[in-house]
Amino acid sequence: MLYVNSIYKEGWSVSLGIYGTVMLTYLLAKMILSFFYKPKIGDPPNLKVSVIIPIYNEKVNAIQDTILSILNQDYPIHEIIVVDDGSDDDGCYEEVLRIKEQLNSCKKKVEIDGARGDGKRYKLRFISHRFSENKGKRHAQIWGFERSTGDVIVTVDSDGYLFPDAVRALLIPFRDSEVMAVTGHVNARNRIKNWFTKLIDMRYENAFRVERAAQSVTGNVLICCGPISCYRREVIIENLEQYGHQMFLGEVVQAGDDRCLTNYAILKGKTVYQETARCITDVPATLLQFIKQQIRWNKSFFRESLLALKIGVKKPMVLIWVVMELALWIIFNVTLILGFVIKPVATGWLMGIYYFACLCLSAYARNVFYILKHPFIFLTAPIYGFIHIIVLFPLRIYALCTLKSNKWGTR
Repeated sequence: MLYVNSIYKEGWSVSLGIYGTVMLTYLLAKMILSFFYKPKIGDPPNLKVSVIIPIYNEKVNAIQDTILSILNQDYPIHEIIVVDDGSDDDGCYEEVLRIKEQLNSCKKKVEIDGARGDGKRYKLRFISHRFSENKGKRHAQIWGFERSTGDVIVTVDSDGYLFPDAVRALLIPFRDSEVMAVTGHVNARNRIKNWFTKLIDMRYENAFRVERAAQSVTGNVLICCGPISCYRREVIIENLEQYGHQMFLGEVVQAGDDRCLTNYAILKGKTVYQETARCITDVPATLLQFIKQQIRWNKSFFRESLLALKIGVKKPMVLIWVVMELALWIIFNVTLILGFVIKPVATGWLMGIYYFACLCLSAYARNVFYILKHPFIFLTAPIYGFIHIIVLFPLRIYALCTLKSNKWGTR
């Protein structure tokens, strides 16, 4: 493939050939780095843990599963703070209050001996609050952040389920004093719902096991994901005012919380990925849900990537990751349009066939870790590539053109 890219001699072919070579080289480099990734093992440090769960119009059974998964952790949790961001229905918050009352009635205690080493017993703090109106996820988080007392703060989505050893695994990398944030591994809880959710689960596997694993080797994970991430307390508290009043193009930023918090952590030290800290969450099951999610995510991608370029002045590896992701996305889509539309019209379908083959090969390479988990779905990997071209390309253009708008949509 690299040889074919290198033999183009004129016109658009030169540009296409250069892009193909750079893209494949970058993909290969990420793959190689991901093979060097190893999750941290051993005992976690003695840290007090606060868990923040913002909720908004969530299903009752979803928030119940999320809270119970936190209560069932094999590492002691000091406090759980649940904030309802003005949900339209009372059912979800009523379930939160019911769980809180059950905990209070049984006077649940958490044994810290062996985790913090002081032999004391601590009552699990369960704090709940409901806004009278919808203010946005960041404000719900900030309410919880301000009242937290933990050494580290775990952020969890309201539809996520953490495996029993997830928090313990998240804490292990913090034995390195330079580590400021750790993100776990996320898969789709509703993977078997339909073919679309299976494809998204495969995309998640690639996003974590290849992309974040490669970035973790350099200590510069660009996104500590919302469903399961952990930050040193100072990362959040020192930036709380800025986090709540972040401005972009003259407008207050309402979403992109995970990428923003990650940038704060990158400024102070390392951000890493811990594969053994596992979480499952509901993913979009319909095209409309997927479109709404991707508009939010891509606005955050562009905005926080531009801000991360400033960080790259002090951290060259961050600059390399951000520039490559931004540049290759732009060139990738231009190249595909040329390869599948303009070039075939001008010279026949040979170039289109070639880039179709390139798309298939890159799709299989990106998702190589999925082959052992679900081999049949792995064979359909190129289909997500076409979804990227047909759906995600125009969505990203739309997101780029409407960066100033705060109408992000909802899950």
